[in-house]
Amino acid sequence: MASSTSGRALPRAGGVAWSLPRVGELGPYLFLAILTVVLMLAAYTPRPTVLVDLGNDRDGAFVQGFHGREIEAATTLRSFDWPADATSLTVPGGQRGDLIAVLHVAPDQPFNILREAAVAVNDVRVAMPRRTFDTIVVRITPELAQAETLTFTLVSPLTNDPPPPQHIVGRVELAPARTYRWTAAESSIALPHLGRGAWIADLGVITQHPDGAPLGATVTVGQLPPIALPETGEPRRVRVLIPPSALRDGSLDFTINSKVYTDPRPLGVLMSNVKVAPAVGTSLGTMLPPLSGLVLALVGILGAFATLQVLVGGPVAVRERWPTPSLWALMGISLAALVGAWFLGSYRFPSSFMLLRIASLALGSLLLALVLQRLTRWLFRVMGAPLEQAEDAEQLLDTPKATNLLTGERFLSILLLIVMVSFWLKALGVIYPFFVAVDVNWHMTRAMWILDGKLPLLYGTDSPLNETTMPEAEWGSERPVIPYSPWFHMVATVFAFVPFVDMDRAANLASILLDSSRIILIALIAVRIGLSRRTALLAGATYAVIPVAFLLHAWGNLPTAFGLWFTLVCNTIIICMWDRLHERRVMVTLSVFLLAAFLIYTVTGVFMGVFLVLLTGLVWLNGMRGGAWAELRDPLRPLWIGSGVAIALAILIYYGQYIPPIIEQTVPYMKTVFVQGPESVGVERLPFDQYLWSYVPHLDYRIWPGDYLYYGIAIPVLFTIPGYLALRKHPLAWVAFSAWGTLALLFTYAGYRISMVDKQLFYLLPVICICWAIYAERIWARWTWGRWLVVAVLLYTLYTALDQWLMRIAISEVID
Repeated sequence: MASSTSGRALPRAGGVAWSLPRVGELGPYLFLAILTVVLMLAAYTPRPTVLVDLGNDRDGAFVQGFHGREIEAATTLRSFDWPADATSLTVPGGQRGDLIAVLHVAPDQPFNILREAAVAVNDVRVAMPRRTFDTIVVRITPELAQAETLTFTLVSPLTNDPPPPQHIVGRVELAPARTYRWTAAESSIALPHLGRGAWIADLGVITQHPDGAPLGATVTVGQLPPIALPETGEPRRVRVLIPPSALRDGSLDFTINSKVYTDPRPLGVLMSNVKVAPAVGTSLGTMLPPLSGLVLALVGILGAFATLQVLVGGPVAVRERWPTPSLWALMGISLAALVGAWFLGSYRFPSSFMLLRIASLALGSLLLALVLQRLTRWLFRVMGAPLEQAEDAEQLLDTPKATNLLTGERFLSILLLIVMVSFWLKALGVIYPFFVAVDVNWHMTRAMWILDGKLPLLYGTDSPLNETTMPEAEWGSERPVIPYSPWFHMVATVFAFVPFVDMDRAANLASILLDSSRIILIALIAVRIGLSRRTALLAGATYAVIPVAFLLHAWGNLPTAFGLWFTLVCNTIIICMWDRLHERRVMVTLSVFLLAAFLIYTVTGVFMGVFLVLLTGLVWLNGMRGGAWAELRDPLRPLWIGSGVAIALAILIYYGQYIPPIIEQTVPYMKTVFVQGPESVGVERLPFDQYLWSYVPHLDYRIWPGDYLYYGIAIPVLFTIPGYLALRKHPLAWVAFSAWGTLALLFTYAGYRISMVDKQLFYLLPVICICWAIYAERIWARWTWGRWLVVAVLLYTLYTALDQWLMRIAISEVID
């Protein structure tokens, strides 16, 4: 067999082999290395002024060992009475900087009534750093504070929930705010890869304990000797001249040590901000980037290009007036390097925090690419669609022209390229220092409970997971008993042991990796049901770019993401290995994944169980048509042997304890809700026609007025039914997709009665992508302009996905 000329994976009888690039092939790497050095020199030519505003939303990446964010009034609070008959209060604005507002409960209100309300200022929800049973402390950002007037209104704690009780606030106190953090006995502030040369640091501190005891505080700046901080109860500025020799390879850190006062927190020094400005202008010495930063940049750029080389292979050249895939990869990485250098020069922070993270991501991606090549090839072979086998146009449902067929190697390269780009786009957002997925910290906190020995609390029928995920506004005061399996949180404990990455971010990255692998499973299903490889690629690419796939990671709903992955794996096994379900190895594998789907998340476990029932019913009914339809009945017995084992184990392991309370409470509740409507349990919902119409704005590619998100799937949804009808000649695909779609319709109706949060739509996405891809392939092949139209749809969808993704990153709520 000929050896590789590009490091590309080649098929062998025993698997896949890779070869290192030869000397002549190192040209692109040398070019990228030189480009990286030049760009780093350009990025470090400007010397920025850096302000770390402690207590602000964007200080978390800089600090270590500090206590949580604090906010208090910097001057005397001004009081404004909230009229008893008014639903809002308008006060003068026109302020600079942050404001603090304290909302006080009105007289004669029920205890802790304010817990039922959140606060909006000028129709924008604002952060509420603290609340007590009779007050809500609100932080108003400088952007809002500068408005001529500030209008306070009460809104529901959860978006789109019924409005809270009105007339429960008696007065509002307003003043300019001061934000800060307390140090502990030893705390530090890090400015990695700041740049070479001399700097001037300016620290805002208060160095006095409430009891007046000596503080003995010192600050160590870089490699300078410790500097004693003068003790005073008033805000004080401390200025330090930092010579170039005090920096460690262009990185600067401050270490604050002091005696502590216990409140019960060990409080040291109150710090409000740190400002670092260049002491001198730019010179040749200051232009040199930190060596560690340069190495990380080289690893990131070269690692990313090596990853793409592994996936696409081939020489970097121009053939028939078109760049080869490797040349496109080189141009793409070069453009990314230019953009990264601009960010590093214009926004030294948080860009410098990204250097280590991008380098780690590049190395991890290179390893992932090598693993995915072997794993994907093996998976397609085991599932009955070997990539070594050429496509047969006569056997394909979409009957493409012979000239449009793809070889297995080209198909694998494009498929894994889609997977990798999808992974990168989402992972880059997650490793951004100020990104916070909404629910991730909540879930990881529960996972830490398990490590703290609280598993019995979460495993029983009185688990706090059950009620905390069922708000009264969505379920009523007499809520049913619905199990919330702790098995995801049990699995998630492993993220606490991932080195060098915090638990929340490790969990997010794992979720993104699983989600990106769904592209492979979608393509595998498409190929296995008889569609062409190009159709499979279009289906996978559609899933990679739709905004709704990004939203799940912005929300941080990890149990849903993991549960959806397991259900798709199960569906893939059932569809691709239908004729082999009787084999012991296949049956055991299916049982294991079904058990995981049932245990990892209850909602998707229910989806899986209902899908099995619907699939069985449809297979049996369509078997009456005879012929190939009747042959589908044979695997039902092994399907239910495997499913029965998984169901029995799930009941034995966890769900069995819930049978009595479900019979006593949940069944009567569901009967009442579905027969008499949600109003019978005190829940207000839209009329059914408005409920269905509410999906329309979400399908769009932009946020409608008054809404807060979009899914960006309108075009694929329009082609779902026609694509589904095109599968009617394939019995197994027809009944499987029928069961898939019927389940989504049933739970869409269920979502009108009980809270579903559109999970059934996420479950249906693989079907939507495949059905749309059937017609996208026809459009691509039939008209010369068709391919440009399909590409335009995918690019526009990607643009809207990234637009919403960046917006979600920008508005991430901070967590102390």
